[in-house]
Amino acid sequence: MELLLRADASSAIGTGHVMRCLALAQAWTERGGVASFASADCASALAARLSTEGFELQPIDARAGSAEDARATIRLARRRGARWVALDGYHFGAPYQAHLRAAGLRVLLFDDEARAGAYEADLLLNQNLHAAERDYGWRSGSARLLLGSQYALLRREFRRGAQPREDVPERAHRLLVTLGGADPSNATERVLRALTRLRIPDLEVLCLAGAANPHYDALARRAAPPHVRVERATSDMPACMAWADMAISAAGTTSWEL
Repeated sequence: MELLLRADASSAIGTGHVMRCLALAQAWTERGGVASFASADCASALAARLSTEGFELQPIDARAGSAEDARATIRLARRRGARWVALDGYHFGAPYQAHLRAAGLRVLLFDDEARAGAYEADLLLNQNLHAAERDYGWRSGSARLLLGSQYALLRREFRRGAQPREDVPERAHRLLVTLGGADPSNATERVLRALTRLRIPDLEVLCLAGAANPHYDALARRAAPPHVRVERATSDMPACMAWADMAISAAGTTSWEL
């Protein structure tokens, strides 16, 4: 059975939606399914990652979340023979979901905030600890709720990665700074400036700039090896996390990975 994953990634919205879909696509194919991606906007580094993983990425030539986007997604799903479409993004509202279901498609919606008001998906997945059934009163009568951390999706490298450290020191010496795949407000540079002012002599900092981070050059100028290193789009995040004693992180999927 084929699964079509519809998500976007850019320097403005970040990369978390596509990366979470990648975790689902990996698990789906491990169980014998076929998966492909559709996107109206996908950072080039992320598109390359999908290709390396063996997943085809199809462009959606329409404004994300629009009726034309829904029609293009339906055409693509039919062409590929996909019965299920996974939607990950804040612009896929109830009308969009209903449009896909009216075309005979089954819909999985990732929902982090439970603020949409109405839902028309077959499956609603909210992996947050605070997710509750009362947040989804206005949903399709046939919708199934997947709520809580037991539904958190981790990519293959974390499911098969390094074991949790047992020797974390009482006083941290190695600090990982990772604030998401884009960081449009450049909070990462503010963190690096603050750490510089602390003047802790034995502190080592590894700063990771995501694949869609537009501020990499400015961050790289703040590198001061061996105490402050700046790397871009690492291919081995589990190893970086295992190296660190402490992390300053964004509050998205990275919190589950840590």
